[in-house]
Amino acid sequence: MMADPLAGIPASLIDVAETLGLRVALKLLQEYAGIEVPVPKRPDDTHPFILALGKEDGYALCNMLGGGTLYVPNRKKGAKRDVLALHAAGKSREEIARILGISQRHVRRVANQDKPRQGDLFGT
Repeated sequence: MMADPLAGIPASLIDVAETLGLRVALKLLQEYAGIEVPVPKRPDDTHPFILALGKEDGYALCNMLGGGTLYVPNRKKGAKRDVLALHAAGKSREEIARILGISQRHVRRVANQDKPRQGDLFGT
């Protein structure tokens, strides 16, 4: 039995891999890991997608997803204590993600987990 070539590809990139090819999905992971990227409907030849993927693949991606936002996950996981320490030091979620090389979504998830969900009802 052959292994699934899309195994390990994040869910947000499966449609891209199936439509435009695994090579395009892997290139997006390499270039944009951890970032939510707006996809233009009509990019020019100097747009970062065109430069990163090449004209054919870049324009195909924009035709497919233009006007939306593509989330490219990052496989790295930042240590919870590092995220919380940087947050306590006043760093923004974007700054923390860049410093630790992780996604903003992961930073948001960690920061939200650390907040108490409900106050003490009786104040004891």
